Amino acid sequence: MTIRQKFNSLKGLDLSNSTVSLAIIKEYKRQRVSNYNIKYVPIDESLENRLRDILLSKIEQSNSIEEYSFDCPEPESDQIRAINSDETDFEKITEILTNLNPEEDVIENVEELILAKSYIIILRVETEIKVIGFKKLPENWKMKKNKGLIPLLFKENRFEDLEEENVFSISGTIDFLYFNELLFILSKKAFETGMNFREGMISKANEFYEEVQELNLFVNIDVLYEKVGNNQRYLRKIATIKNLGYYKEQLFLSKFKEVNSLKNWGIDFQNDQIIITEDKLDAILTILQNKRLHSDLTEEDFDVESVKALESYAE
Repeated sequence: MTIRQKFNSLKGLDLSNSTVSLAIIKEYKRQRVSNYNIKYVPIDESLENRLRDILLSKIEQSNSIEEYSFDCPEPESDQIRAINSDETDFEKITEILTNLNPEEDVIENVEELILAKSYIIILRVETEIKVIGFKKLPENWKMKKNKGLIPLLFKENRFEDLEEENVFSISGTIDFLYFNELLFILSKKAFETGMNFREGMISKANEFYEEVQELNLFVNIDVLYEKVGNNQRYLRKIATIKNLGYYKEQLFLSKFKEVNSLKNWGIDFQNDQIIITEDKLDAILTILQNKRLHSDLTEEDFDVESVKALESYAE
């Protein structure tokens, strides 16, 4: 099934009577690789209904879908971005979930809640997991006391002191949905943080450096290393270049050199190598992302932040 077909299937699901579970996720690093521990949190029927409504409302509100890319903009309120779950850490999470029992694998104390990195809302039809909603937690989702204020609960026509109670808050939204091996992203920023995409971009940058050295593509590659470093903006550019792969295509590189000369872009070559200078680095990375584009309507050239192929030309 295509991304759009899976999206239509998600929109067509009847989840009104689905069983709802809540689980927390703790993360720990082992040799700089993220690993996850998941525990279920028992909830009452009222909270089940509210959590189900959060997921169903987000599904209902989403009307358009595009594939996720490192350089895509944050989705609008009715948009979602899609990526295969096996390209993310969420694959590890779904593998763990399949071996857990919602009735037995539950939290033992409040400290487990406090240490959680995120939580997931799980909708089942009979015993099959249909949809999962993911939400990254703030540093502390346990409600804090405001200085000078005493937290109170009005219950059964009287105030009760919440000073000693363990009170937590759950968001009315989610970061992304999981369905049929796809992640449907509502918040790009929260998704990338929750799924450790910074580490993935660093890994792609290191792979890119090795490849361009083997291809002997650049002169002064040290300028690239120093400028990119751990800078998120440059890492995103490098990851996009790596995914597109134009830098490995001789025809693209020949056209780059030809058009650069024709339009006086000012990028220097040494034989067929691109000479990197600090003042031209951004332009070089933009071109390798195929983001220096020409308008047939105004005969102007533009550097753009993101691109989307027209449907009639897309495969």
